[in-house]
Amino acid sequence: MRSSALSRKKELRIVGIMNGTSLDGVDYVWCKIIQGKKPKISFLAQEHVAFTEGFRKKLAQAANHQMNVAEVSDLHHELGRLYRTQLKKIAVRKKWKFDAIGLHGQTVYHAPPKATLQIGEASYLSEEFQVPVISDFRVADLAVGGQAAPIASLFHRVVFQSERPNQVISLHNLGGISNLSYINKKGDVEKAFDTGPANMLMDLFISQTTHGEMTFDEGGAYAARGLPTEKIIDEILRENHFLQLAPPKSCGREQFGEDFLAWFLGRTKDLRPEDKMATLTELTARSIAQAYKIHCAKIPQTIILCGGGALNGYLRKRIQYHLPKTEILTTEDFHWPVSSIEGAAFALLAAFRIWNIASNLPKTTGASRAVTLGKITEVF
Repeated sequence: MRSSALSRKKELRIVGIMNGTSLDGVDYVWCKIIQGKKPKISFLAQEHVAFTEGFRKKLAQAANHQMNVAEVSDLHHELGRLYRTQLKKIAVRKKWKFDAIGLHGQTVYHAPPKATLQIGEASYLSEEFQVPVISDFRVADLAVGGQAAPIASLFHRVVFQSERPNQVISLHNLGGISNLSYINKKGDVEKAFDTGPANMLMDLFISQTTHGEMTFDEGGAYAARGLPTEKIIDEILRENHFLQLAPPKSCGREQFGEDFLAWFLGRTKDLRPEDKMATLTELTARSIAQAYKIHCAKIPQTIILCGGGALNGYLRKRIQYHLPKTEILTTEDFHWPVSSIEGAAFALLAAFRIWNIASNLPKTTGASRAVTLGKITEVF
């Protein structure tokens, strides 16, 4: 069915596809979305498919600008075919039926307000499933002067504001990069921005340290064995250009990826590996707390964590330490898996594109006006 016909349906089932800066794999999130004065989205199911080590290395090369144009183009199509193969297996095995697909793609470059690029050709999905695929969500916001990120704030408001009415709350994503959606007592997203590093630095470090035997610090157990070096953290918080910027702002691998880690390792040569991990974890926790204290009108009464970092118990404890009066929860306390949020957000954005409803929040991204996000690859 073409998007013009779907636009008349008040209820849609959509698969959101998300793979983030951590480069660990793809999340496929199946949702039901109902149009209305107050739109509703329900979680139906989720599947995660890990990347092979070889494919992950290719994505890392692209994200680190180590590929030429021909190689990036090949990878763009290879990733599109990979989505097709993976989702076909899931849909057959799990009997998923859906009206459309919301595809984020893999970010390989993000430098607002100049440019942003997500790869993963949508046509393979559209042809295979004979449904519209909505992708390339970020560029419309960029074109009207925005940061093109974060753009999941609409989803955060739709799903979670009603869970804590008349409270100042924040939805905080701990993916490769840390970002927040700050929702005031009226239920408006007052601010949304990237606060700095999260899993990406920690994952890069532990993978490098263990020669790939570990790809992440499960539960924060490795960091918990070490001691953070506060002097280095103080230096970074005081002198890092991105951390000093006022929102709206967004970042990525360019600011907190391999180059930053190389600089960090040069400054911490004499530390034990556990101490280095503890320092990176503490940097994440303190930069998050600093963002709330400096850039938000009030410290939230409740912070709801999502993303892979929400499962890092040690990181959660350190965030709680620096924000002692705030209730720290995860989306799982509200029956949404922590790894489902980003994929579900793009399912919701896809529905809004089909219904031709503006879905960016100019107040948070810095855009000059509200626009619909995403380009539609029609059935052909």
